[in-house]
Amino acid sequence: MRKGVVVCGANGERGYLLEKVTEAFAKDNMSKVIQFSVCTVGLSPIMLEMGGVDMSSLVTVNGCRNRCCDRMMEKNGLEIGSSITIDDHVARGLLPCQFTTSFDFPEPSEEEVKAVVKAMEAAIR
Repeated sequence: MRKGVVVCGANGERGYLLEKVTEAFAKDNMSKVIQFSVCTVGLSPIMLEMGGVDMSSLVTVNGCRNRCCDRMMEKNGLEIGSSITIDDHVARGLLPCQFTTSFDFPEPSEEEVKAVVKAMEAAIR
């Protein structure tokens, strides 16, 4: 069985940071996990089961403290084994979800990406 990592579908700066985190996380971990956006599997969890995911220990990665990813998974009766929120691992204040065409946002630092990847790697162990 593989670990299921379900990532928030955040927009704007948070979404961009999660994209960079996912790229970095995938380099060393994709053989151990299967990763989906909560927007895809929150309503169709069978996709996780079909991917060979251990459904008793899902890992969620939330884009903010609203924990939309957790709430969507729980609303659909899915058990969360570990939950990560990027605000707990990035020191600077991040903008809320917004349309990406309405503003420019900074490139995430390598330290920010590494901090979230480290939390994700700890969660899949």
